[in-house]
Amino acid sequence: MTLALTRRTLVAGAALVAGAALLAVLPAPSFAAERPEEIVAAIYAAYDGNGNGPQDLPYTADVAEKLSGKDHPGFDFFIDAQDFDTVSATVSLVSESDADAVVRAEVTNFGETKPVEIDFVKDGGAWRIANVRYPVENGFDLRQSLGLTAR
Repeated sequence: MTLALTRRTLVAGAALVAGAALLAVLPAPSFAAERPEEIVAAIYAAYDGNGNGPQDLPYTADVAEKLSGKDHPGFDFFIDAQDFDTVSATVSLVSESDADAVVRAEVTNFGETKPVEIDFVKDGGAWRIANVRYPVENGFDLRQSLGLTAR
């Protein structure tokens, strides 16, 4: 078997190498932002209307471990739904110390707006999501649903 090196294969190969090089230098979407409210804003910006939501979120180790197994609550707790259309959120920092922070989001999905609070802890100098709560009577609490103790 002989390989025929044509102009087309050279151009395609060069385009592939250039594309890989470009991907290597472009910053990947990251939720490891400097500020907790920036992380939350990036989470809600990731809902693109094409069925894609946020991936690889910076959870605390205990939450990440539980979410990766059979303990996942079975719905998207950032939007309180299994499905979404165009998601939007108004994000505000409620409180912050050197060790923890709370961010509130007023999240709109399918025309309905709901409050969500995301608790953060600082771990190794980076902000990590420790809990997601609905601040309403009998509201959802991620840590509780995963069988974890409150922080």
